[in-house]
Amino acid sequence: MEQKTSVWILCLALFLAAAVCQGHAAVKIFDSDEYSVDLYGFFKLDATVQDNPTNSLLAPRYALPGDGSTTSLTAMNSRFGLKFSGLKITGGWKVGGNLEFDLFDGSSRNQMKFRARHAYLTLSKGSTTFLAGQYWDLFSPIGPTTLMTNGYLWNTGNLGFRRAQIRYSVSGQGFDLALSLSDPTIAGAISTGMPLAQARLGITLGGRAKTKLGVSAAYGRDRHSAPGLETDVDILGLSLDWIVPATNNWVLKGEFGFGKNLSVFLSRADVVQNAAADEFAGMKVMSFWTEILYTAKKTSFWLGYAFENLRDDDQVTAGGLQDTSCILAGVQYHAGGKVSFGLEYTRFLSKYNQVSDKASANQFILSVIYGF
Repeated sequence: MEQKTSVWILCLALFLAAAVCQGHAAVKIFDSDEYSVDLYGFFKLDATVQDNPTNSLLAPRYALPGDGSTTSLTAMNSRFGLKFSGLKITGGWKVGGNLEFDLFDGSSRNQMKFRARHAYLTLSKGSTTFLAGQYWDLFSPIGPTTLMTNGYLWNTGNLGFRRAQIRYSVSGQGFDLALSLSDPTIAGAISTGMPLAQARLGITLGGRAKTKLGVSAAYGRDRHSAPGLETDVDILGLSLDWIVPATNNWVLKGEFGFGKNLSVFLSRADVVQNAAADEFAGMKVMSFWTEILYTAKKTSFWLGYAFENLRDDDQVTAGGLQDTSCILAGVQYHAGGKVSFGLEYTRFLSKYNQVSDKASANQFILSVIYGF
């Protein structure tokens, strides 16, 4: 009860602070000659209805067998954060930081809880930046435009997540390079004592409408054991990403990734035991998502497609989820004063191994958002 009361008091304080600064992208809550602190985020109410079951109404990613319509109404996808910037230290280095939370709780529709998303500091000088803390992965780093705030096409084409890491990045004329060592997060990978290594090289092409292309990779080890058997399985992934502006209003973006044993990146590609070969093996996977996005002063529109396929039939048990895909289309109207209304339709398709009929679900999300 005390935690719920604290959450509501904090939300009220954030709302009152944001309400007096509707014309700004963020709320300046402290500003001095040494550093500044900005408050940012959004309050979001989601009304969801679907005709058949998915893995979750709160974080929908794929369809389940069966039928039956369901509905949900929740505000737990709301988000808020603090951004620290401007502090200078010895040698011309600048210090920055970010602390971001949401109220998501996958076990309950309306039981709001604090959940840390980002918590990191940066040291930057010129084109060089060091980052330490929890932030997005370098592997498969960009994300889709969608009202599915915590579904986010994970398990259905989108791979990258967020985790604690130490990162080095450098940028130059038309390129950026980043390397990181990050926490492996899953029990088997933690037991190897080896961090998860990630790298990304990005290039920028074109004039005002700049095309951004990137290639990223990840490597780690994942230990699994059974009576009389222990195997360290590779975590291995390669991803391409793109953001291609066609005009000032139209943008094409997406990612294509493949590898094996990528469940640490919110893929369905886990580890299976090959009894005949007396070993564990990483499931092979191919993932893809792309969207075309239109943005104007008052309206945004997006149309997208995504899939994730487990590539080896022998690695999927009979009746196990093998392939997932979805199509999505959404529109968001910006009413002014940082208030917007969004409507999104998604059709999920799921293929279960050795099952003739695909599972499907149609879902609508209506969102009311107040950003600050």
